[in-house]
Amino acid sequence: MHPSALLDLATELVRAMLKLDFPADSIVSNFFKRHRTLGPRERHALAETAYAVLRRRTRYQHLAQSGQGALERRMVLLAWAGDSNQLRGAVGPNEQAWRDQVKAIDPASFSDKLRHNLPDWLASALRTQLGDEVFWALVASLDESAPLDLRVNLLKAKREDILEELKALGIAATATPYSPWGIRVPGKPALQKLALFNRGDVEVQDEGSQLLAVLTDAKRGEMVVDFCAGAGGKTL
Repeated sequence: MHPSALLDLATELVRAMLKLDFPADSIVSNFFKRHRTLGPRERHALAETAYAVLRRRTRYQHLAQSGQGALERRMVLLAWAGDSNQLRGAVGPNEQAWRDQVKAIDPASFSDKLRHNLPDWLASALRTQLGDEVFWALVASLDESAPLDLRVNLLKAKREDILEELKALGIAATATPYSPWGIRVPGKPALQKLALFNRGDVEVQDEGSQLLAVLTDAKRGEMVVDFCAGAGGKTL
């Protein structure tokens, strides 16, 4: 796909995301269904760029007030997570100069609001509860793309065996530091193409959700109420 067309698609996706009408992952999934000709690298660039805009929305909206063109396009230019050569092939000299100028700004010079990208009420409550040191460590963590964690189905497989199978496939996965049945996978491999995923030996679930299941220690016959349920993974 021509770089300029890919940039236009990224702008379209970000515009849809910023409406906040639906969950971000649903928007991305539906977007890719409408654009089935996109290759894996193009999908990765679009999705990671859109998620980066969401994570730093307050900062990028502020910085994008300068420059010319659609606000969403300027936010995409700042958040671009694809190949840098692709981006250079999609923008003119004025846009490139604007992006270089904005990207050169030292993040330490931003106001706290632009650094943490959180609602004021939430930032205030977290700083009070956690203290500055832990709060800013949390902010740094939230500013990065989340790792891909898997939960091993212990009824069908052992974690050690799954780790060995992933290693044989060239995937340098590691055991999660806290969950007794979790596996952390680097990058974003196509899990749907792996036999261990299609066998039902593993499921995608972040370590935090796995730990909730451990901490509740639910027993057979008890009622489980999950106030943050999506597809019900923690409940299962």
